[in-house]
Amino acid sequence: MVSHEQSVLIVHPDPVLRAGLVSALAPRRIIAVSSRDDATRTLAERVPDVVLADVVEARRFIRDLDRLAPAAMRVFLCPQSQSQELRELVDVAAEGHEFHTVDPTVPVEEMARSLRELMRQRASVRVTTTGLEAVFLVEGKPLRAQCLNVGNEGVLLKLPVDAPIEQLPPGTRVFDLRLERAGQVMLRTNGFVRHLGLERAPGDAWFRVGIQLERTGTGIGHVELATLNDMVRVLAVLRRALRRQGTLQCTLVQGVRRREELEATLIEETADAPAVLRCALPLRWNVSVGDVVQLVFDLSGKSYHGWAAVVRTEADGFILSMPRSLSMYHRRSSMRFQAGEEQTFSVSYVSPLTGERMEYPVMDLHPLGLSFAYDAARDVLPVGLIIDSFTLVLPDGTRAPCSAEVRDSSPLLSHAVGGLARPFRCGMRLINVQPEARQVVMDAFVQARCPQVRDGRAEPFQKLWELAQAVHLFHPDYPFEEGPHLALLEDTHRKLAHVPDGLFRTFLYCEGDELLGHVSGVRTHSRTWMVQHLMVMPTVRRGENISRDLPALNVDYAEALEDVNYMRIFWRLQNKWPDRVFGWIARTMHIEGLTELRTMNYTRVPLTQPLRTRRGLPTVRPATMGDLKWLEAHLRERGEVVRLMADDLLAQEARMPTLAARYSPHGIHRGRSLFVVDGENEPLAMALAEEATPGLSWAEMTSAFSFVVPESRHPRAAEAREALAAHCVDHYRQLGKRSALALVQDEDVEGLVAMGFQWNCRVAKWTFHRSTARTWHMLMAAVFERLRSRSPRALGQDEERTD
Repeated sequence: MVSHEQSVLIVHPDPVLRAGLVSALAPRRIIAVSSRDDATRTLAERVPDVVLADVVEARRFIRDLDRLAPAAMRVFLCPQSQSQELRELVDVAAEGHEFHTVDPTVPVEEMARSLRELMRQRASVRVTTTGLEAVFLVEGKPLRAQCLNVGNEGVLLKLPVDAPIEQLPPGTRVFDLRLERAGQVMLRTNGFVRHLGLERAPGDAWFRVGIQLERTGTGIGHVELATLNDMVRVLAVLRRALRRQGTLQCTLVQGVRRREELEATLIEETADAPAVLRCALPLRWNVSVGDVVQLVFDLSGKSYHGWAAVVRTEADGFILSMPRSLSMYHRRSSMRFQAGEEQTFSVSYVSPLTGERMEYPVMDLHPLGLSFAYDAARDVLPVGLIIDSFTLVLPDGTRAPCSAEVRDSSPLLSHAVGGLARPFRCGMRLINVQPEARQVVMDAFVQARCPQVRDGRAEPFQKLWELAQAVHLFHPDYPFEEGPHLALLEDTHRKLAHVPDGLFRTFLYCEGDELLGHVSGVRTHSRTWMVQHLMVMPTVRRGENISRDLPALNVDYAEALEDVNYMRIFWRLQNKWPDRVFGWIARTMHIEGLTELRTMNYTRVPLTQPLRTRRGLPTVRPATMGDLKWLEAHLRERGEVVRLMADDLLAQEARMPTLAARYSPHGIHRGRSLFVVDGENEPLAMALAEEATPGLSWAEMTSAFSFVVPESRHPRAAEAREALAAHCVDHYRQLGKRSALALVQDEDVEGLVAMGFQWNCRVAKWTFHRSTARTWHMLMAAVFERLRSRSPRALGQDEERTD
């Protein structure tokens, strides 16, 4: 049995406070320093479990922690009297940063008690296990994992890097969890995923999955993740929720218990008054000063519940105090929407329990799931029920048969549901939905989310090209002058318009007949979706939502595709707008094993230009299956999980046969050729030459080669790269390309330039897992809130394009 001895870093200029905290938190391993600079030097040497810091320079210190100690718990010591510092902390928390606050003006014993409660979950006793295997169900499918340790509140599991982690985002319910040794069951319970991370060891990489065991009385539909009792975090969550939807679901704790969705605004704290919530008057019940109201709202796939008191009533609304705490529950990882009145969906099914046919209108839906209200007095829909004869009725009356699984069933307190003796809400996951039906749902989602956006696959290519000219979306292979390249791009655009759902989609933002914005997405690998060609007219409308809604819709569309696990965005670093927006989001939401941000050099050589190569270069040969297995093992050993999975570098997918088979019937080519220079015992270097029909990506990111060099300082590494580059140029010349592109690291640029390549720019390639999509949306909203707080003129100075 081992007990984790916590390490704590205290950063505060007051020596008396530091000494008091050291004494109160003993016998933990504690280091106390006086300044941020001293803390940075300490963090570079060792990473603590908990960091206690003064609130001064909190934003800058968070950047240091994101870089040096991303997994450490952050606690800021902020007196409640410092209103300016508190407002700054709320701004930082609303941007998505996680931390806690403690008032250092209270007695040291009380402050230490609060800190010990915060650190409790990181100090529990854990038993290291050997030969123990965990078996559990996620979405009805069994998974097996090695159990590393067991504690009073949870277990730590080890999953291989190719495990379906897209099914295990934090908050996911885990059913029928069994710990077995030699076939004998040692423990059996339920739980939910608490955290997910990547671990590296010599010659191995694997996912660390923390499972919190279910507490007695936990409900099926709501898995409580945490209780937020920190006023800074409560304010930040409410601000994010209200800026997104502007409403709260309110219910009187006593009296008329009917939940209503009321328009609400957050009135921030001032020097004269504390922060409060202002709500519109309800229709079905009355409020009086002193009433207690339950608040419920959803945000980023989670549901938040809190209680507040009515402090004042007005002619058209009432004022609520801030809730002292919010209970956070897991609801869903994807966003649903309510279709408009002209687009009514309904469901029809035969109950597998009673054999009776039931029909209900849909409340909200998503291409992968929906919910509806039903009468629990006559229908039974327990969680886990599978309905094979389930039909989604589309707005035009078309019936789309599929299967469904009940994921949630709970009482519904709503005046909008009439004629039901016991109104319940049923949440269902749809299975085997027809592509046509999924497309109708997606189109309805786009209209509900942003009526100005429409599908652009049938848009004349010339209008898109004129928009590209207006925003100066220049690529070396496709100049704006007339030429045969325009016919080539138009032909590819026409072919992509007819590919099946899930391979390509383009969204246009229009105002009447005027085209103001465009974004497209394309399947670049078997399970990867790339957001590309983001273009917005350079006007003051940037301060509105065009730039946010277009990529957000693209990500939502990709998330609705069940076989997409990764989303990807490229941008040029010298384009200030995308680098500021996407770069900040990428750094903020970094999760090792789930996201990856790589910076590469975009180099190019026209194939009409001869290369300058040395004589006596090593021999280059095509890669064999043995080489592909070596490449997979090499990336696993380095822990490059995202690259391995998102770039189709598993041995059986390295030549991209799956995606090639999907594109080929439509006249579009997609593939990869791999070349090797042999070393003594393993490949000295390998080139990955991707291939695609010209115009699949205007920047030709899908038609570039890159290197894998296991030992970059090997004395023959430079000549191996030169030989591979020359071979790739010949390969692209045989394919009829106009140029050869290389996306390479900094150490590769000098050798390519010496051969005749031209360095064009540095590009960022950011890849994130679908389980982080809700976080992406939340951070997009946060960054646009920051941009809107600046002057419109400053906002409109940067050219808005991604590639």
